[in-house]
Amino acid sequence: MSGKPSSKSTGTVPPRPDAARPSRGHESPPDSVVHRNAATLQGVLAVYGVYHPVATALGWERLGGPTDPVALGLAFAHIALIWGSFVAARLGFCRQAAQAFVFGSLVVLSIAYPRWGLTVLGPQQMLHLLPILVAGVLIGRRTLWAATAWLGGLLILGAWTDTRALMVSPDHVWRVSFNVSAALVGLTLVAFVLDQALIALHQSLGLARQRGTELARARDRLLLEIEQRERQQTQLLHAQKMEAVGRLASTIAHDFNHLLALVMGHAGRGLASDDPAEMKAALRGAESAARRAGEASHRLVDFSRHEDTAPETFDAVEAIADLEPVLRRTFLSTVDVVLDLDPSTALAIHFDRAHLELILLGLATNAQQAMPDGGRFTLSVAPYALDRVEIIARDTGRGMDATTRARCFEPFFTTRPPAQATGLGLAVAAHLVREAGGDITVESAPGQGSAFRIVLPRQEQVQETAPRTRPSRTPKVQTQRVPQTGRNS
Repeated sequence: MSGKPSSKSTGTVPPRPDAARPSRGHESPPDSVVHRNAATLQGVLAVYGVYHPVATALGWERLGGPTDPVALGLAFAHIALIWGSFVAARLGFCRQAAQAFVFGSLVVLSIAYPRWGLTVLGPQQMLHLLPILVAGVLIGRRTLWAATAWLGGLLILGAWTDTRALMVSPDHVWRVSFNVSAALVGLTLVAFVLDQALIALHQSLGLARQRGTELARARDRLLLEIEQRERQQTQLLHAQKMEAVGRLASTIAHDFNHLLALVMGHAGRGLASDDPAEMKAALRGAESAARRAGEASHRLVDFSRHEDTAPETFDAVEAIADLEPVLRRTFLSTVDVVLDLDPSTALAIHFDRAHLELILLGLATNAQQAMPDGGRFTLSVAPYALDRVEIIARDTGRGMDATTRARCFEPFFTTRPPAQATGLGLAVAAHLVREAGGDITVESAPGQGSAFRIVLPRQEQVQETAPRTRPSRTPKVQTQRVPQTGRNS
């Protein structure tokens, strides 16, 4: 007779009734679980809204039409309630739709059970009860148990309607009592199972939110640590550059004094002569010495500049040739510096040019430390395999034993006193090279020197880049080929 509404809605029905907030219009639900609950309510309402009129029509056909005006009115009222709730849920008023459906259905059943009894409504009992219970779950636990208590009272009223006319028949009373007891037990079990499922859902959601919050905090901490690490790495690179500049400053200052002496000498020669040609030649000599002094100071300032990482595609041969004057000043006069370069071969790499200069200057400094009594430092560039470029820095110094060789790329590892080195130069060099997709290895043995091999991906061509800040110059590099016994020597 009277059908029970099914639940379905697209609004925002939070799992907890006290946290619920009805959504307005076609706003998207803020929570995916709420969205699924709304879809469930709409599905139940749609199915029940189709089944109820069909089942009612078939029942009336068997009975030859509705015989009770109250039954006809309740049927139409219940169908209108179901589809009205469905439309409200579709508009986004999910919680209000569920509340109206539950309350309206209980009112309809409150008229039906006392009027027709448990026996007449028994075949459709579970169909009447489940939609209300489901809607109660979507609203909250209190609504679930309130609807269960209300339905239990209606079952008892329906049983009383069945037994009051035949109270004198013990068998009838027993049969009705058994039926209502079974119905009450079934109703309670269904409500209990739904309630426990709801509790488990709330606990799972709470745990998921807690873990989500913890993961978000861990992510924020990780991002902060990454940012700090990048900032520290930049500061470390600049500090290493300053350390190298400090070592270069004394030799450049020495050269600068020589150049100033040349300027003064040319100036004195010009002042002492009355010959215009002689004075012009002295001025040209002074200008040339001043230009070389300015170029030396510009190289030092440019090398020490604190800039962010800026990878670019450039010719490794040309970059190392430009670095030759600074490399030579790193060594004592007892060390022979040889650049094994082939200017006619362009070997393009994609790397930060300042970082490459810093790495090579660090290797040169280490080589000088390993050759206090003099020796040879060779820096070469050559193709490696088909798509790589190999840069080799080789010295004839003291070399390294197996333990030192195995740990030389570890951060803070150094064989020099702490006041003279940080132990980070090779570690940073290895990090920069590997971050660019390359690799760095070392070959060394006590008394046989060391060879550091840097392998970087080779690029197809050198991109046109903006002019560099330091004066452009193409040094005349006198290359000297050092006989090599092979790559693994």
